[in-house]
Amino acid sequence: MLGLALPVVLALVRPPPADPAAPAPPDIAAGVAKGREELARFVWRLKTDMKVNGSLRLSKVEDVHLGPDGRLVMQKTVRFERKPQPTPLPYNDPRKHYEAPPSEEEEERLFDTARDLMQFYASLSPERVAAWTKKAEVMPHDPERAGREKMHGRGLGRPEDDAVVYLDPETHTAVEIEVKTSVSAKILQIAFLRVFFEPLRTARMADSPPIVPKRIFMNLDQGRRHVTLEMETSDFRTWP
Repeated sequence: MLGLALPVVLALVRPPPADPAAPAPPDIAAGVAKGREELARFVWRLKTDMKVNGSLRLSKVEDVHLGPDGRLVMQKTVRFERKPQPTPLPYNDPRKHYEAPPSEEEEERLFDTARDLMQFYASLSPERVAAWTKKAEVMPHDPERAGREKMHGRGLGRPEDDAVVYLDPETHTAVEIEVKTSVSAKILQIAFLRVFFEPLRTARMADSPPIVPKRIFMNLDQGRRHVTLEMETSDFRTWP
């Protein structure tokens, strides 16, 4: 749960305006510490649906908060549903020999694998983020994202990964992050993570509301299994 991490902390960066002719990289590393500090004051609800080869298998709703290392802490499971197995393939269907449905144990392993990857990017150190920022290409506008500013570079988490951060041109805060990476450091199987952010309008800080992850999408391949996680956050509230 690929549900919130580097994504979480990058969203709170508010760098100074850049010269459109030669945009300077925002101070993302400083935003990592600031973002973790702000989000640590909240607990929120995270809904996660996991599909395996296109079939919905697990649905989970949890109360979560951000730990001091940037990783998500699963505080309480509110609801957990395991969907019935798909209708078995006919005996003479050739797919029957290599597309047996996953067992409950395999589904849980796939779920944990996806979450572990998300947590890996959530807990990147400010130093690692700063190193990526120095090498990233900064573009003042991106025609594919309605004029968003764009940062693009490799090596954010793993040496060969490819990361893009889209920034609001007025506030210079992250509105979307994409990371193309691998499931593990061995780079044998691919994975993709995308996070969308929104200001927390219900927060009392009306002039500068926290930017929170709203929707998270992740997919990865594990052998013949194609795993998709769709996550959504809600009910942000301060700690009692």
